[in-house]
Amino acid sequence: MKVRLVITTLAALLGLACQEKPQRFSTQVEVMQVRTFGAATGPKMADVEVKYADCPADARQIMRLGKDFSECGQALEPGEKLPADVVLSWSSERRLYRSEVVRLGKCDVKLDAKDEANYQSVESCSDVKLTGVVVGVRCDRTRGPELVAKCPWLKR
Repeated sequence: MKVRLVITTLAALLGLACQEKPQRFSTQVEVMQVRTFGAATGPKMADVEVKYADCPADARQIMRLGKDFSECGQALEPGEKLPADVVLSWSSERRLYRSEVVRLGKCDVKLDAKDEANYQSVESCSDVKLTGVVVGVRCDRTRGPELVAKCPWLKR
């Protein structure tokens, strides 16, 4: 009984020691869409869609942000490019890496990890050619090695 308890405790401590530390990255994003909504006295929420400008695929982040951001981010315009800070960390609950934007331009960002309005999408499309003529398009939503090498915060 004591041996099992010791082994379980050691395994738990070893698991905590082996977890990777969160990594912070700086990148450029392009604002695709900003929508504020809330009370008439001022915006209480904002939905912001950004595209990672430096990634070799169409990688986007959709974020629902609270009152603090909506006041700071009211001046954001579609097409605007600005710096963003992203933190990549391991989510033991979901058993995958999770990246989270923590700063967008001059505004701090706080995402609710459980809010389904916050998500990422990645898509890489290329022409399909037959005898030298484009006959269609093939799109891939996986996060391949080329994408992860250029944009490591998109790792899963």
